[in-house]
Amino acid sequence: MKPNFCLPDVEVYMDNAATTAVADEVVEAMRPYFEERYGNPETVYRLGREAKKAVENSRAAIADILKCRPEELFFTSGGTEANNWAIKGARLQGYGGIIVGAIEHASVLEPARFVSSRSQRASFEVPVDQFGVIDLSVLEDRLKNPVGRQWLVSIQYANNEIGTIQPVEKIAELCKKHGAIFHCDAVQAFGKIDFDVDDIGADLISLSAHKIHGPMGMGALYVRKGTEIEPLLHGGGQEGGMRSGTLAVPEIVGFAKAAELAMNALPEMSRLRAASESLAESLRLSIGAIRNGHTTNRLPNVVSVTIPGMESEVVCGIMCSKFKTCISAGAACSTMKRKSHVLEAIGKSSTDMLSTLRISLSRFNSDSSVSVVIGQIQAAVSQAKQRELI
Repeated sequence: MKPNFCLPDVEVYMDNAATTAVADEVVEAMRPYFEERYGNPETVYRLGREAKKAVENSRAAIADILKCRPEELFFTSGGTEANNWAIKGARLQGYGGIIVGAIEHASVLEPARFVSSRSQRASFEVPVDQFGVIDLSVLEDRLKNPVGRQWLVSIQYANNEIGTIQPVEKIAELCKKHGAIFHCDAVQAFGKIDFDVDDIGADLISLSAHKIHGPMGMGALYVRKGTEIEPLLHGGGQEGGMRSGTLAVPEIVGFAKAAELAMNALPEMSRLRAASESLAESLRLSIGAIRNGHTTNRLPNVVSVTIPGMESEVVCGIMCSKFKTCISAGAACSTMKRKSHVLEAIGKSSTDMLSTLRISLSRFNSDSSVSVVIGQIQAAVSQAKQRELI
């Protein structure tokens, strides 16, 4: 198990929904493909053949976890590329319109808006309730509305800010009933909850390595057999012509190893769930923190809390400077915007948005470190209040 620090000036890291420390076993699995097995997998000599074998073995290993065919899995540079490919590639095939959830990741919302603006096709955001759960009745009403061609529906498995898990099986049923294509961004869910492609029922599923203690810059898109999608990248015809570009062999090997470790560590998620509940409840009782997201159907490792009357960035600054602890004032992809579309969608005010913290755990966080962080947040809030009084 890695220690709770990753850098000399970081004592505790609890922003694992942003990224995770690469596991030692992953580094070791990748090392040979940086050093002695560095061949291009498209070449025919020994180094290339070894690299090609490593890629296909890794593909088969991840496919086995997902319970899909290896030929349905395509490697990408990460979740953002996978999401863009699913939306832009499907749209290029001529689907009639795009339906997305109101709290999707920016790498879903932005390509959906881009494609809609360029093609003049319908685009619609399905609202969520106060817990972040998609409104299935609104979704079905929209699916019933003909657009001349198929709808493309893109709804995430679990939210990166508040941890709410969507009823993806029911969404898949509605899509199948109305002849829509279903894309599911499962980046945050993969490795945190046990599932396979049939559990989700989606036609397209996005994955990422760096959320499960794998390398940054590596992900995958699952494309169910029979689902039509055009390449996003053209060039040398790698990945069966579906995704051109020289394959990142070390990162692919690391992804497979990280996925294996994550599956083996799934029992740890019950410990993290208990630690998350304890953290949220302790903050509620001590500083009046209000937890965001679904009350039960949520990721085991993500805690989003709003602390009334407190600026979260001030608290995070104290946590970092005084305690050398990393937590977040929002999602890594949205902190610069100072406004969360996720919190807005669940009914939070502008003031609430600026008073919200996200603490996200991983299996490398011990129960004792969680207890320490609870005390640190309490102290940081108290210090922030004293600053306001001066």
